[in-house]
Amino acid sequence: MIWEKHVRRAEAVLGSSRLPGAEEIISLIKGVNPTSLQLSEVDRETGYRLKDSLQNLLLENYGQNFRLVPHPYSDDILLIRHRSNPTIDACHTHIRVLSVKALDAIDEPAPIKAPATTKPSPKKKQKQAKSGTPAREALAIAQRLLVEYDYSGAEETLAAIRVRDRNELAPLIKAVRMLVEEMGTYESAAATILAQPDDVQADRQVRELLALTCYSRGMIPEARALFENLRPDTLGKSALFACADISFRDGNLSTALSLLKLAEAKEGILPAETELRNKIEQRMRAEAEPLLLQARPALAAGNLDQAEALIRQALARYPHYPEGRCLLREIEARRTEEEIKALWLEYERATSPQERLKPLAKLQELDRSSADRVLALIEKEKGVLKLQSVDQRLGELRVLAAAEEWSDCFDILMWLSREGEARRLEEACAVAPLFSVLQGNRKLMKLPDEEAKEIWLSFVAVKAQLSAGKRTGCLERMEKIKQYFCGYPEFDEEYAGLLETERELARSAASDLMRRMFQAESLAEARTYAARLRRVTTKLPAEEAARSREYRDMTLNYHSYRIQTEEDKLEDYRTALLIGNAAKAAALKDSIEDREKLASIDKEIADYFAIEIEPVTVIVSPDADLDLATKPQVPLILVGESLLHKLFREDDETILVINVAKGTAARYRSPNFKDLGFLDSIPDRDLFLLANAETSNHVWRVKLSETEAHFLAEIVINENFTYEENPSFQGMLMSSSKDNDYYAVITEGENVRVVRQSLDVVSTTVRTFHVQGEVTCVSRGSYRPDTLFLGTETGTFLLNSNLDLPHGQSRTARTIPMQTFAVDCDKLQVYIREGTVKVLNSKLRIIKQYPNSVAGGLICRAGVQGLCTETDVALLSLAEGKGTFYNLNTNKFSQTIALERMMWTDTPTRWHAYDYDKDASTLILWDITRQLDTLLEWRIICTADEDDDTQVAKVRQFEDPNFFTLPPRTPVQGDAENEPAPENSDTTEPAKPST
Repeated sequence: MIWEKHVRRAEAVLGSSRLPGAEEIISLIKGVNPTSLQLSEVDRETGYRLKDSLQNLLLENYGQNFRLVPHPYSDDILLIRHRSNPTIDACHTHIRVLSVKALDAIDEPAPIKAPATTKPSPKKKQKQAKSGTPAREALAIAQRLLVEYDYSGAEETLAAIRVRDRNELAPLIKAVRMLVEEMGTYESAAATILAQPDDVQADRQVRELLALTCYSRGMIPEARALFENLRPDTLGKSALFACADISFRDGNLSTALSLLKLAEAKEGILPAETELRNKIEQRMRAEAEPLLLQARPALAAGNLDQAEALIRQALARYPHYPEGRCLLREIEARRTEEEIKALWLEYERATSPQERLKPLAKLQELDRSSADRVLALIEKEKGVLKLQSVDQRLGELRVLAAAEEWSDCFDILMWLSREGEARRLEEACAVAPLFSVLQGNRKLMKLPDEEAKEIWLSFVAVKAQLSAGKRTGCLERMEKIKQYFCGYPEFDEEYAGLLETERELARSAASDLMRRMFQAESLAEARTYAARLRRVTTKLPAEEAARSREYRDMTLNYHSYRIQTEEDKLEDYRTALLIGNAAKAAALKDSIEDREKLASIDKEIADYFAIEIEPVTVIVSPDADLDLATKPQVPLILVGESLLHKLFREDDETILVINVAKGTAARYRSPNFKDLGFLDSIPDRDLFLLANAETSNHVWRVKLSETEAHFLAEIVINENFTYEENPSFQGMLMSSSKDNDYYAVITEGENVRVVRQSLDVVSTTVRTFHVQGEVTCVSRGSYRPDTLFLGTETGTFLLNSNLDLPHGQSRTARTIPMQTFAVDCDKLQVYIREGTVKVLNSKLRIIKQYPNSVAGGLICRAGVQGLCTETDVALLSLAEGKGTFYNLNTNKFSQTIALERMMWTDTPTRWHAYDYDKDASTLILWDITRQLDTLLEWRIICTADEDDDTQVAKVRQFEDPNFFTLPPRTPVQGDAENEPAPENSDTTEPAKPST
């Protein structure tokens, strides 16, 4: 229900430390007002309570802009209206619910607007005088007559003026003013006005003069009738004073004082203004004083409700009655004192920490004199409550551990790590041996809870498998999680035993392979054994692996010096084609005589690398009906993006590539696409580097353009790269200048090695860069020349194509780990979060900051999908397939959207919404980069004065599907793809997460 949504927003505003704008408060007042709604009695009470609190919040903070207008039939009811804009009001209120602070915030009574101007009733057409002297000439003659003291002549001349068109209004008005102000001939002035044509009499200034003339002649009813059809804000000083005096005579004291204030604000001096103000205030005070006199005995007798009601009635008649406000403050002070006593009594009678915290929370607001004591008691009760919770959770942990409910055990341990003391956490970790690897595990605690749980449960599963005597595959599983549990005895003992068994097998296999390689009859056979030896030696200790490599290289050199056969050359040619070394393949081709076998190899590789192309129609729509709340007709599985492209997977063998810049797309089919994920791209050449996520050993270089598509290379990692014990590839990039060169970031235990590898029949390492620490980020910095951005937990580096640190790069950056979320390859700029978001140049020096991005500390945790440097807006992924935009300049989050509806490119990003019809091979794109401000609502979720935990908690509100969610578009008639949304629906079913 919409009313309930307004109630939730109102409660959030009232409970927040942020002061909202006046417009937002007024909107909420009208939203929660239950007057015209069919609600239950409880809901009506809630609505009126929130309405009263919001009205007090409005007046206490913006009271100078509003005024209180009494209700014509009840002195207790007031209307809150804006001083300068009569169309803005904040609903009716009762004088008894307004706080003293709210009343104090309102200055003097604000101007009361007269009713809207209505068309004056037509008068009988006056008989126009015969054409005589023009108005301007008659005015000049009258002025000369006045100089000669010929008043009667001047009066006769001015009274004879007859306006023939509206261009003569100015001299007519001046003539009437001379008759009134300089000569005091009110009858002649009125007669002159009434003798003019109807359209002239209808003029606002003419009617104002006529009203003033009637007022000066004592014709109050006539003047009142004329003034009622004129807006007070258009009247002059004398007319406003006349209106104030008429209202005073009519008994409308508040209106009279407001009009008088308007008159006083105009330039000029009217001696009677002070006298009229005194009369008005005396009358208002006289009306309010009896009520105040009745309130004093009630106050003395302790009847606070009756006294307050009388005082508020008095203030309704004279809002600026200082004695009344003083008494009202006294009543509030007494009530606060009584409430404080009652709360302390409630605290003393409470028997549990939860019950004691409730009165203490209220006392923290009310009892300022005991603020320190209350705060200490709150901390004490929270401590008791925390201890009780810890004890309860420990009991639950013991029961769950006994039942081997490990997933629930992990949740409790994570809670204890955040809430419990170190001693109690140690006690919890001693409950079961499997828990010991969680105590003080900083690497694991850096991960999100769900990911950390999955890793720990994998360790638990391996332990269970080993306990059952099933050792197959255990070492591989322990290798994957070694970085998180290495150093814990519970892990190391099992790992060391498995590793030693594996090494014994590897030593035996290596010895056999070395023997066979030495006895090989050809270079090709020797290389086959060398490749197998390379895979086996990765399981040996570093020294043994180094000795094996030396023997392998020596043996290969020995066979290389022997006469290379035609078969060796053909095999090398085939290898060169597979790894994409075109220059080597061309050189070998010239030296091979068997052209038939050459053609066979060419055909074999061409068939293996072949890719089918199917064009897809792209429609770039400027003004289609957007629906960002729901998924597209055919949601696509994300593979990756470049500066120009977006890659999606349709099925195991089909990839859809969209060139967003050109507005073109195509499907590409090949069995080799199965299980491939995105590594790198060279966008302007339509080149992509894809890795097999299943084997983690095969990398493919592929060209995918609208006119040409085929694989260029298949790289087998363990045959073309060398590495030490327990390696892990953290990233791999292509060289943009040499087709057979690649950059790889390899971790080997605590060491990180960055290599530039040149792939050949025998691949070689061209350059190397060494550093220590866990890798946190690997990204391309630029193309031609290549630069590589590397972030570790010990420092940050930007390497050139030779893997050197460029001259002038910040030395400080090399010692500081930076939380990077975007790298702009166009400008070679790095975006990091460090309190607020900062931008680094190619020297890793700060060149720009976003001081308002106080929620910037959250963007890495939420998962940045892209950053538009043109608008400084980032797209964050949330749970359940939802996303939200975040503006670095304003610190505002947008409504949540369906993430699968969005399409974006790599930094610098542009935002597109899309819809895809697979059957029709049609893709519709909408560029919404510059339309986000109008398509979505934005709000500040967290502020700079809040700590990290509070900011995270507030951003986690996005997990609630009803929180700041974009309502789904109501389908138009005949929309076959969507069913009508339910009535009053303001939420949407969240989209499924993209892969």
